[in-house]
Amino acid sequence: MKKLTLVFVLSLTLSGVFAQKSVYETEMKKNIDLLYVAKNLSEYQKVANKFDLIANKETTKWLPLYYASFTRILMSYSEKDEDKRDALLDEAQKPLNKALKIKENESELLVLQGMLYQARISVSPMVRGYKYSTLSNNSLNEAKKINKENPRIYYLAGLNTLNMPSMFGGGKEKALPYFQKAKEKYDKFTVSNELMPNWGKSGNEEKLAYCNK
Repeated sequence: MKKLTLVFVLSLTLSGVFAQKSVYETEMKKNIDLLYVAKNLSEYQKVANKFDLIANKETTKWLPLYYASFTRILMSYSEKDEDKRDALLDEAQKPLNKALKIKENESELLVLQGMLYQARISVSPMVRGYKYSTLSNNSLNEAKKINKENPRIYYLAGLNTLNMPSMFGGGKEKALPYFQKAKEKYDKFTVSNELMPNWGKSGNEEKLAYCNK
């Protein structure tokens, strides 16, 4: 009887764990899907707020923080006011810092940091180009040390190079090898689960075609 009771208790405990995990995964997947169809600042903000809520509940997981940051970086490109863009990027940095404390040696987080630095450049390219392109490339190089198969490393490195003045080694010709390398990596890339970052392939294809003209 005691054994049956123990088995019953364990089964309830395990089912509770699996149910909790299922809720987390379901909410994350639903919000990730909403992120990729968001069209304006209001829709992005709702998605960002939801990731914040998930992150507050799941304090040991880095992915909700990753997406909370990623969403705000994307928002910054939709905002026209420079001060508001910087404010959004300040807000994007906060969850990213928290995520890096949870998993500092995660390639995707370092790639995202590189992306955030690129977004800083876009606010004021002439003033910020050198400083933040250097910081972005440093982050991407660190990401490569951890996982050289991550295609987003090469995609963002290509963007850095493409947008750099030719006198400093930028331009289409210099950027092309990065986009070609990214394509090779994207063609082989598979995510370990559906919640992991899986963006950039279509953007890389567009830049590859542009640099091949």
